[in-house]
Amino acid sequence: MHFPVKKFFSYYKPYLKLYVSILACALIGSSLTLVFPLLVRYITKDVLVGNLSTALNKVFWIGGLMLILAIIQNTANFFVDYKGHEVGARMERDLRSEIFAHMQKLSFRFYDKERTGQLMSRITNDLLLLSELYHHGPEDYIKYLVRFIGAFVILIFINPLLTIAVFCFLPVLGVFSLYFNKRLNKGLRRNKERIADINAQVEDSLSGIRVVKSFTNEQEEIRKFNRENNRFLHSRKDTYRSEAYYFNGVETVIQANHHHCNRLGKCQYCESQLGFSRSNNFLAVYRLYD
Repeated sequence: MHFPVKKFFSYYKPYLKLYVSILACALIGSSLTLVFPLLVRYITKDVLVGNLSTALNKVFWIGGLMLILAIIQNTANFFVDYKGHEVGARMERDLRSEIFAHMQKLSFRFYDKERTGQLMSRITNDLLLLSELYHHGPEDYIKYLVRFIGAFVILIFINPLLTIAVFCFLPVLGVFSLYFNKRLNKGLRRNKERIADINAQVEDSLSGIRVVKSFTNEQEEIRKFNRENNRFLHSRKDTYRSEAYYFNGVETVIQANHHHCNRLGKCQYCESQLGFSRSNNFLAVYRLYD
């Protein structure tokens, strides 16, 4: 099915200036994340190995600078979190209004084929998930791309061999993530279908509640509802199983990579190829990938 790219991005247009400022704050916050390990590296590598009589004064100045940068970073993150969700909620409102207006134009034949509960699910639950994509998608791409590229450049300058060792695990992590991404997408789609079925069953039962009570058919309606409810439970269980495999698998790969990098760094330290401060700085920047 063709994805309507132009239509998808058209909902950003009314809030473009605000969203650009949100992306700028996301860029600032992610960039400052890379600065703190560099300042610590400067203290351990240059300040503490120089003239100790002036070292304390420099440490205080750098500490003050780090405090100011931390305030800027947290202010930017607050703006991204608050205004980003606000923009997502506004887009969700626009989408819901547009869909509801479109529903008013559809024919009786369409409503004869479709269940009201299914349509209600489309205009409520599904739009909530779509609004999360609208505001989190570009933000996350910018934040993690800046951290990834910036940390890679810093690590290369600190120690190229350890950097290559770190990135050797990325293909494994990529293949693992792609596989479970497909499984999770199928599971999440199935969850949305099941909750739509529950909404449809509730709507059918409650809209005809007079008929149900007239024929004392309550137990049959409860049985049908429980069937849909149990289908939703099984769908959620399958999704949670895939989530557990995915997140714990990724964590296992990251831990294996960390231990591998740690061992290699100790070997280089023992062979006097890597200083103690550089080793600590490398691990500090590497943790940005976690």
